[in-house]
Amino acid sequence: MQEDTVIAQHLICDYVTVCGGVLKVPLSKEMLASAASARSKYRMHLEQEKRKKMSDVQGQKRKAAKEEIEELKKSKAILIAVTNSLSQDADQPAEKAEGKAGTLMAQLITKSNTLRKRHREKMVELKKVEAELEKRATELRYMPPK
Repeated sequence: MQEDTVIAQHLICDYVTVCGGVLKVPLSKEMLASAASARSKYRMHLEQEKRKKMSDVQGQKRKAAKEEIEELKKSKAILIAVTNSLSQDADQPAEKAEGKAGTLMAQLITKSNTLRKRHREKMVELKKVEAELEKRATELRYMPPK
């Protein structure tokens, strides 16, 4: 129990003892009004605690959503860098193959095609990350604030 509750309980017990027992306590209008207001204050306190808890939960959800968005942004930046690098790396063997003939040309073209295939795969992955990022950003936008 909280300290205020214990103190109030002691005051009530002392008053009942002074009056000579529970059956001899006078029930005045002030006492009845005080009892009624105490119950309503308690209800208000419970509602306030509930709202505070809901607000904290919403804040945690919002924070988690923001962190997830940051992770997706980092992933997107990494994928963009990788796709750019793969694109450039795929162009180099193709350019070298232009001046060559025979098996060396075939090897360079194969290497270039392999890099282009990986580039396309990373582009698909990038589009998925962008779509997920947009979805999470929309969810965050419509999430109620704290």
